[in-house]
Amino acid sequence: MTNIYLIRHSIKMRGPVRGAFAEFDRMQPLSAEGEERARKLLEIPELRGADFAVASTMSRSLATIRYLLEADNVAYAIDDRLRELDFGQKPREQSMDEFMSRKWEFPEEVPEGGESIVQCRMRMREAILEAAAANPGKKILIGSHGAAIGAFLSGVLENVGDDFVRNINLPDVFHLTFDGDSFIACDHLELPFPLPRREPPMEGPGPRA
Repeated sequence: MTNIYLIRHSIKMRGPVRGAFAEFDRMQPLSAEGEERARKLLEIPELRGADFAVASTMSRSLATIRYLLEADNVAYAIDDRLRELDFGQKPREQSMDEFMSRKWEFPEEVPEGGESIVQCRMRMREAILEAAAANPGKKILIGSHGAAIGAFLSGVLENVGDDFVRNINLPDVFHLTFDGDSFIACDHLELPFPLPRREPPMEGPGPRA
């Protein structure tokens, strides 16, 4: 069996953004609280002693798992397929809640300038299965993002939608078990910190998580 720990990033730094939002979003650091929470992942025995790790190209992903990588000298790679869901442009006539709910109600719908839930799920699946195939029978840490993790899990679990994604912690960990490329089980790890309130959307072309 191959054990994969799918880890959402910790709390990112907030504040007004000036300049190119897309570039800032990729390079956005963790907040002071986010760094503290990332360090607390070291207190979870199940996450220690990994054989390999992969993080998304968005810096907060690697920043969240780096304490585990440094403590256990874990080799890692960066994979853009693990990046956050590209939400696209919200139509003016829709509220943010309506926009987000519709994405999960119609997972194949591609918004203007973005991607569908299904498109995100497929790239996440490719990256995760590729890591599993290259490290059979190993423990792998995968650093990704809230909606992207939800998109992947919606392909293997029931009742994964907007409410599920809204309640993914910062950080959060899902333990996936694979036999080859066959999904076996998913467990949600208990974390040593409380669920934070949902972060408000930042200024920019669309919502980010």
